[in-house]
Amino acid sequence: MPTLFVLSHAPGADPGEAHKLTFARDGDAVILTEDAVFGAGAAETSLTGALAAADDRGIDVFALAPDLAARGIETSLETVDYAGFVELLTQYDRAVH
Repeated sequence: MPTLFVLSHAPGADPGEAHKLTFARDGDAVILTEDAVFGAGAAETSLTGALAAADDRGIDVFALAPDLAARGIETSLETVDYAGFVELLTQYDRAVH
């Protein structure tokens, strides 16, 4: 059952966000929203290693473009707009937040 992991908390504020990714498996995906997009930037955060490990396991990682723009963050991750976020939600059997 493919799962979309929706992360929204700032990496420093909620270390549990990175821990959620240990449950992600091949075929799952992750989207960073709200303050979790700080984990997509150039600065090293508690999410950085977890996101890299997820990518190494074949898990797609996305970031919500409007949240990146609002925080002035540039990233090499694939980005989606709100319509793309809704599309992701329809592609997975469940979403975990």
